[in-house]
Amino acid sequence: MPESAASNRLIAIDFARGIAMLGVALVNIHAFAATWTSLYALDMARSTADVVAEAVNAMLFTHRSYPVLSFLFGAGLALQWLRLPESVRRPQHLRARLWALLAIGMMHGVLLWPGDVLSTYAVVGLLIVGLLKFDNRVSLGVAVVIYTLTFALYLSIGVAMIATQLEPYPAVESSASFAAVSLAVAQAARPREYLERGLVQILVSDFWAHALLGIWAARSGALQRFFTAPLARPGIVIIGALLFVTGSATELIAARYGGWNALTNEDFGYGLMTIALLPASLGGLWFWLTVAACWGRSRFAEGTLARLVVATGRAPLTQFIGQSLVFAVLFNKSLVGFHGELGRGVYSLIALTTYLLLCAFIRAWLASGHAHGPMEIVWRRLTKFLSPQPLQPPAIEGPTS
Repeated sequence: MPESAASNRLIAIDFARGIAMLGVALVNIHAFAATWTSLYALDMARSTADVVAEAVNAMLFTHRSYPVLSFLFGAGLALQWLRLPESVRRPQHLRARLWALLAIGMMHGVLLWPGDVLSTYAVVGLLIVGLLKFDNRVSLGVAVVIYTLTFALYLSIGVAMIATQLEPYPAVESSASFAAVSLAVAQAARPREYLERGLVQILVSDFWAHALLGIWAARSGALQRFFTAPLARPGIVIIGALLFVTGSATELIAARYGGWNALTNEDFGYGLMTIALLPASLGGLWFWLTVAACWGRSRFAEGTLARLVVATGRAPLTQFIGQSLVFAVLFNKSLVGFHGELGRGVYSLIALTTYLLLCAFIRAWLASGHAHGPMEIVWRRLTKFLSPQPLQPPAIEGPTS
């Protein structure tokens, strides 16, 4: 394909990743601030701004950002594999980057954000990278099996909850340790909370399926073809749109009955939300990849805001760690201490501002001549330290998610 088309595809990937990182900020800030313990908790809103913020987050980012990042993480692994010289094309040369990511994730989880997802990426990557040795259809087949089993599991749990629902009961409030207590106390409790909140994400089965689908898409060329013509296949458009609309509509209905832990828990709301989880995540994956592909081919691709988003898509690790630093300072009781004092709408505005400021920093950093973001440089250097042997050019370009 022409070089310009290839460039468009890479920019579209960065744009999709950058938008997903905005979703990470908008979702995670509420856990940092420990304002509400729930998702879709419209009954806990105190103002119109709260309702708007919650609805936007629910329909566009919650359950929709992590599939994009998981998918692009898998695609990144595949692209690294293809860039390796055939003479050294073995999984151990990718595992060094994943071990380095695991080390960074563990430090992040213990020191800053116990809900860290970098560790999950690393563990999933370490366990699936071996599939790159086999025919690409193996990755797709395993992904389809996991998707099928996941849907069956979520559907069974949801139906069982609806069929055996109990009387509604009050939600049990819980606060994140770093926001509700002093910094010293939070640090002492962080390792346990990291084990309970961060590493449990490894058990989310559709996370694995998204990553495997990304591996297949990048190795088969399907991802490249999609970014070249995202609306060329009506079947994909129809299926993606149906998943997005169906999942979102089901979640909205579930929200009326509490969803995940609103003021009042209802098994009917829990059940519907569980059933909607996989369609919503797959629909969100299609939606944001389509938006990124269409944007990359439009006249808006060179705008200032778009450049900021693309910059953060090139350095998502810096954006992610930066968000944690800012939020920890703002919301820890021993520091600025905004914990639980502001509404959902205000916190969403803080998240958006933090995201844009970090985007501007990353863009300036890259414009100054650096090829990678600050945390990406740390990651690469740690990878070289852990690498089993030096590689010959071309250099590896790792998964930046």
